[in-house]
Amino acid sequence: MITIDQFKEIEMRVGLVVEAGEVIKSTKLIKLTVDIGEEKPRTIFTGVRTYGYTPDYFLNKKFLFVTNLEPRKMLDEQYSQGMILAVDSSASSEQAKPVFISPVEDVEMGSKVR
Repeated sequence: MITIDQFKEIEMRVGLVVEAGEVIKSTKLIKLTVDIGEEKPRTIFTGVRTYGYTPDYFLNKKFLFVTNLEPRKMLDEQYSQGMILAVDSSASSEQAKPVFISPVEDVEMGSKVR
């Protein structure tokens, strides 16, 4: 749980996944290359392969990303430079499949969520 004051510190932006691939050393991770309107795309990992998601699901689609997190090293791979925003598909199950939030298509990359 976080407070409203803590929530207002979270930076969320619209990003377009320009590359996506499986992480060979992991059964969970998918590596996303995300354009959020900055000079250089970000690398963001998501651990959702066990829920049936594949890299193709994310490729060339826009999603919401938390972008002001400290980078985190993922296995022997690069650092994850953010997190994709998702909700559980069921409030009653710990194993609920995450559902990813896609913004309206005409929203520009890098747009902030308020």
